[in-house]
Amino acid sequence: MILAAIGLMAAGCGDGGANSDPAGTTGKKQFEIGFSQCTVTEPWRVLFNDKLRTAAAAHPEVKLTILNANDRTEEQVAQMKTFIRRKVDAILISPKESAGLTRVVKEATKAGIPVVVLDRDVHWDGYAAFVGGDNMEIGRAAGRHAVKVLGGAGKARGIIYEICGGLASTPAQQRRDGFHEVVGKESDIQIHGGLDGDWKKDKAHNILQDALKTLNHIDIVYAHNDPMAHGAFLAARAAGREKEIKFFGIDGIPDEGCTWVKKGDLTATFLYPTPGEKGLELALKILKGEKLEMRRITLETATVTGENVDRFLK
Repeated sequence: MILAAIGLMAAGCGDGGANSDPAGTTGKKQFEIGFSQCTVTEPWRVLFNDKLRTAAAAHPEVKLTILNANDRTEEQVAQMKTFIRRKVDAILISPKESAGLTRVVKEATKAGIPVVVLDRDVHWDGYAAFVGGDNMEIGRAAGRHAVKVLGGAGKARGIIYEICGGLASTPAQQRRDGFHEVVGKESDIQIHGGLDGDWKKDKAHNILQDALKTLNHIDIVYAHNDPMAHGAFLAARAAGREKEIKFFGIDGIPDEGCTWVKKGDLTATFLYPTPGEKGLELALKILKGEKLEMRRITLETATVTGENVDRFLK
């Protein structure tokens, strides 16, 4: 099943022309690079894949295979093992969760295949490189904006309801910890919730729907991504309470978070750039024998509100 999927995806990644030249008659070595994406149920990850395909298309020496693990750690482990057996030249992986993917990342590295980890880390740093956003800093940025909205440092007052991403993943843990680091300094802010919405819009909708039955007042909903923030907004709107609550999300892609900020559904989103293009760049440098200036690349974030959203929509 997995081998068949690999063949299908490879055929769909523009592998004609120079990519179909394994003997290297163009004078360039061909590189087969496998990418295991944890899921494509989130628009951010669809954009992630699209940008990676576009980047790969600019390199005729690259044969890129993208596989979707369908939100299942065991399937992602199987994909990694298949890449190892195929002896691909390099592997990119965006893990479903850290603990379950650590061993197979070690296995690939031990087999001599450079692994570039994207977005979510594993519990080992012996792989070739990492590219991702600073989720602690994104959480802090969300916390600082929440404090500002609720009255400013030392004076902030209010109730925040938090909806977490998949708490087995490092981004969710860090987005929570960074936020609490800042907001926890304000004695008159209460944080409720903290349930795992697994990054899903419908789950966040249900979580807030239940919370609205027990909490008579909420000032801010802080969700770890934009789909969950918008799911929470829709739950509040169905209850007739959306105007009393400000909604914060994370990702900031134009067709989603930024559009919702422009419409007024979300108060703010925090930019989380996709890491695929930079990950491919690092993998190619490694395969061509170039020295990496940095093994860990942190992508910059930004706070997106109604005041500056037009710049991000462009």
